[in-house]
Amino acid sequence: MKNFELKGKLRSLDNDELYSLVLDLAKLRKENSEWLQAKLKGESGINETLEYYKKKINEALGDDRIKLIEAKKAISDFRKISKNPAHIIELMIFYVEKGIDIENEFGDLYESFYASIESVFENIVKMLNANPQFIPVYRKRLMIIVDRSAEGWGHRDCLTDILQTLNDDKKHDD
Repeated sequence: MKNFELKGKLRSLDNDELYSLVLDLAKLRKENSEWLQAKLKGESGINETLEYYKKKINEALGDDRIKLIEAKKAISDFRKISKNPAHIIELMIFYVEKGIDIENEFGDLYESFYASIESVFENIVKMLNANPQFIPVYRKRLMIIVDRSAEGWGHRDCLTDILQTLNDDKKHDD
């Protein structure tokens, strides 16, 4: 069913039918419920939702397994809920920090793992360059990420190069 057809069907429902449909949708998947709660609560509910997606990343990058696709999907899903760049940057930094923790705990990992961390790190820097008011908030954490990163596969060099693209006069301070 196309969007315009769906809109027509939804318009034809009475309030009770629409209410029931929304509740059923919320029960169908936890993500649906989180999305609805965030939309209905607005800014006050987004912190709960952010914590939920951090937990999803934490589980995907847990000690017994590394599931990068699940962790990155959590970021993608969260972006559908919140358009606030500070919240998105926070979640992406959390992902990268968890990745750095894994690097330091397990040592040499496969190249695609490092590439995933680098890709998200690059997206963080791009978002910060597009929203420079957040650079002072996150600068120190980015520098710590680079300092803590593994040297394998040229990973630290890559993160350093990416950080150098941050449009920030204070990159070398702190």
